[in-house]
Amino acid sequence: MKQIVLISNGHGEDMMGAVLAEELMALGYQVAPVPLVGRGRAYLRLGLKPLGPCQEMPSGGFVLDRPWVFWDDLKAGWISMSLGHYRAVRQAARTAWATLVVGDIYGLLVGSVFGCRPLFQVQCLASVRAWQRTGFRRPYSLLERSLMRRALGVYPREAEGADWLKAHGVPHATYLGNPMLDALEGGPLELPPPYLLLLPGSRRDAYESLPKMLEATRQLADLTLTPVVAWAGLPLEPLVVPGWQLEATLKHQGVTHRLRHPDGTVVHLSQQAFKGALLGASIAISTSGTAAEQAAGYGVPLVGFPTSGPQYTRPFAERQRRLLGEALLLVEAHPQAIAQGVRQFLASPERLERARADGQAAMGTPGAARRIAQAIHRALQARG
Repeated sequence: MKQIVLISNGHGEDMMGAVLAEELMALGYQVAPVPLVGRGRAYLRLGLKPLGPCQEMPSGGFVLDRPWVFWDDLKAGWISMSLGHYRAVRQAARTAWATLVVGDIYGLLVGSVFGCRPLFQVQCLASVRAWQRTGFRRPYSLLERSLMRRALGVYPREAEGADWLKAHGVPHATYLGNPMLDALEGGPLELPPPYLLLLPGSRRDAYESLPKMLEATRQLADLTLTPVVAWAGLPLEPLVVPGWQLEATLKHQGVTHRLRHPDGTVVHLSQQAFKGALLGASIAISTSGTAAEQAAGYGVPLVGFPTSGPQYTRPFAERQRRLLGEALLLVEAHPQAIAQGVRQFLASPERLERARADGQAAMGTPGAARRIAQAIHRALQARG
């Protein structure tokens, strides 16, 4: 069977890699995933065994925002882990037809050096839209563009990105949409919408941000919205929420827990039901990366606030705001400010409409994973 080595360097990239893998397998390909960050859970849920070491690093992969934490990664075995990744890519590439990178320059560098040709890249991170709002730095570095020129196909996350890359020497850049919108997992929720969706994220930030979100929901108890946490698979044991009681529902997916406060506030904690939670949401409070952008793409406005990391630091939050425009309102990390941000959105239909328009403009339309997989298939067929 024709094999494609799929390299992804991030949790969100794993999710997009999984939906791309599913589409490629439907076209008759075998996919060998190599996740460079984390444990590759998205591939495991698809029934694919990740190749190479699957290990969480202290930085969570966010070294550019906090370069000093790379020392912690080194102490945690980053070098040996990375060497294992390189060996896995090289070994899989010996019998592969192509290499597909889902991610930025690091994944592309690994694919270029250790993978096989032809090479394809889904660049789901860099945003010309966000860069144009600051002009501070170029969205794609000279090195990344040099590596992109060796690729048979480059698929940026937005039409502006494809135009910019073509104008800067990457002729094979093509915009086919953002596969992030296809990476919605889980089924429906047994709760009546509309929801006030809480998105604490998939990193350690969640333990810091969820208590603030819960306190904000207490101040929003008069709203006719059902509060729902979309919990992203982190262990619940370290979660400490003073004044709240965590109750298990004995379900393995859907609403698996409820959080109760003595004042009568009840918040439902859902797992493996993100799709149902998102499609039923009216507004979201978020300290997440991929989930927030997915929500914006589906027309859900967001209220965000910075954490101490590793992911949703102030620089990360500001970059996301530049990308999503009025779809994301950033406030200070206090329950009162968070609740006030939600009320600001809900009090202004015009602001809600601008938020939905900006989010959908930034994220495109669903179906990109299939379009990209078909484009890769056609390119490989043309090569024989």
